[in-house]
Amino acid sequence: MFKKAEQEKKKEKMVLLTRQAADGIITFSKTYHPNEAILILQGKKKGNEIMIDGLVIPPFSSNGPFYSGFSLYDLPFDNSYIGTAHSHPGPSNRPSLEDLNHFFGFVSVIIHFPYEYESIGAYERTGKSMEVKIVD
Repeated sequence: MFKKAEQEKKKEKMVLLTRQAADGIITFSKTYHPNEAILILQGKKKGNEIMIDGLVIPPFSSNGPFYSGFSLYDLPFDNSYIGTAHSHPGPSNRPSLEDLNHFFGFVSVIIHFPYEYESIGAYERTGKSMEVKIVD
């Protein structure tokens, strides 16, 4: 019984976010406040770890106080795209149904106001929370 619980815990995914990428998400979100901001995440997925080490501003993105998005057709092909990051101007970084319906890649990183390291969250396609670790 305990082995099964340990095995399931090992299966949990973890997001490793470089400090430079985290700072970029924070700065970009503060710049667009009180509107939502959106970025494309670059990195690699290896096993249960997702390493995020780069950010891309999507071309022709749109944003407002309750939405942000971009057209996939305007993106150049790049295998390093692994997800998106966007901000919530309110007090929650939980994904909305709209966020889950427009999921892109392996991970969705959401940061909420006041846009600090502690307000960064990461989620799977199902909305399940993932552990976030900021690395130097």
